Amino acid sequence: MKNLVWVLCLGALAAGCRSGRNTYAIKEAIPKSSNVAILIEGENDLKNAVFTEFMNAGYAVKAFNATDFYTTDDVLDVKALKKTAFVTNLFDPKNSQRQVAVADKVFENIYKLHLFNFENLKAEMLQSLRTKMGVRYVILLSLTRWDTGYAWARAIKLDNMELVYVQNYSATRKDDLKSVVGQMIETMQKGK
Repeated sequence: MKNLVWVLCLGALAAGCRSGRNTYAIKEAIPKSSNVAILIEGENDLKNAVFTEFMNAGYAVKAFNATDFYTTDDVLDVKALKKTAFVTNLFDPKNSQRQVAVADKVFENIYKLHLFNFENLKAEMLQSLRTKMGVRYVILLSLTRWDTGYAWARAIKLDNMELVYVQNYSATRKDDLKSVVGQMIETMQKGK
């Protein structure tokens, strides 16, 4: 019985974390006129609506897309390299097994190298945003499901690569995209 009560208490606590209308943590306010790059997934009309709200709130929004992190030459479907298929030699099965093992190791190394290079490329791109474009904050937004009550935002200060703002926002029936983004901007600007 004691365990059941403990499980119910944990369940209520976990449910309370997700159901909060507007939960956030912020280390420092992101002042108006700050140079920001906004990374958001979605159609161009959604992106433009969000960019407009940030510009109207006084932010200097730099032209930047998540796809700017790579070029078409850098794109490689690394998931396909996790599985390898070979036609083996039926007349020499021992040699075929050895060849398959060697080829699997080669593909595994290519996969690991690609992931390592992507992480380096990402860090270089973020620092390039800071030094070449003068971006002070990168703001990551997830608004593709805002109308179902789920949206979140994060901000990274590029000076020290520190996460300075996180917000989960559960939209209500009266919310629209403008009010959701507006609430996030208000929280960013107010700070603590």
